Amino acid sequence: MQALYAVQKCEDANFELAKDYIDEIFTPDLNSMEVQDKALLKQNAKTAKKIFQSNYRAHQIKEEQDTNPEVRSAVSNAIDYFRNNVKKDMSFIKKDMLEAVNKLLENYYLSLKLLVEFSELTKEDIEKRHKRLAESGNQIFESELNLYKNKAIKIINEDDALQNEFIRFGTSWKDDELDVQEWYRDTLRKADFYKEYTQKNNPTFEDDVAVLDQICRQIILKNEAITNFMAERDLYWEENKSALKSMLKKTIKSIDEDTQHLELIELSANWEDDSEFFKDLFTNTINNDDEYEKIVSDFAKNWASERIAIVDMIILKMAVSEMLNFPSIPVKVTINEYIELSKNYSTQKSKIFVNGMLDKISAKLEKDGKIKKSGRGLIDNK
Repeated sequence: MQALYAVQKCEDANFELAKDYIDEIFTPDLNSMEVQDKALLKQNAKTAKKIFQSNYRAHQIKEEQDTNPEVRSAVSNAIDYFRNNVKKDMSFIKKDMLEAVNKLLENYYLSLKLLVEFSELTKEDIEKRHKRLAESGNQIFESELNLYKNKAIKIINEDDALQNEFIRFGTSWKDDELDVQEWYRDTLRKADFYKEYTQKNNPTFEDDVAVLDQICRQIILKNEAITNFMAERDLYWEENKSALKSMLKKTIKSIDEDTQHLELIELSANWEDDSEFFKDLFTNTINNDDEYEKIVSDFAKNWASERIAIVDMIILKMAVSEMLNFPSIPVKVTINEYIELSKNYSTQKSKIFVNGMLDKISAKLEKDGKIKKSGRGLIDNK
């Protein structure tokens, strides 16, 4: 959905750029030695933009009146310019859409690795302070090493599967160690929950797990410096942050003292199949954009298509694409999924609107025999 929204915005921008391109074609040449008819150039630009606006999506250009070769050439070149730019943008967005999934996983492992880094910094910090305090006769309390001795951190450090994922994704804070030190010094050490933890004598395993959960929720996912760092790495950070929060919570809560095991979260049981689904849904929705928009518009009584919220229109077209092109996905599953999308990403009233529209659209498409389900899609639709 985010990728299709990006395509929509890129198309809008390229549309305006193509009109600017026409204006440039008919801009008077200040270096020309010939007398130029500025009024005619202005009129040609106006005519060309009007024809372009009516035909930039069409296979053949229709004119309301005869035009000169210069206008025709400008329109043809502007349409070619628009389509080439859109094609490049779609290719980039499609690639970026798939890379965004990996970026979420990278941030997940990077966050777990940050817990380990904070633990190591605890020891380093105490050792530096111990040398300074020894001269004055002051002592370091053993509880100040609680995070370094954290039993849940030990399990994270010794989990082979997690260490293999660190290697696979190249997870490391080495290049950003100064940032990590600053976050530890200026944020974690000053947090009230952390101060309470460092005052506990022999914290329980539950205490150890709880403090890691708090570090994730209150430091990694809330601290402005850290979230800005993550946002620079991930264009979809604001959307992915909630998913990352859930992933970290499940992993931290799964750490088991008896089995010395933790649960690593997979975004997909079969990424190869799911990535193909993403690409196919993206491509089918774009390639049949006009057809799906007409289907939606036919059922949007009292609503011109331009009055439907952009996100709602994208959601509805995606749902139509899924109903028509993916026979193994039950219609009711499709409807429920896209209602959830509307709840999370669109307006307050979108849930009701999308629900009503998809009920009507699916009923008509099934009646017309356009929805053909097989396998699980057929069984679950009965």
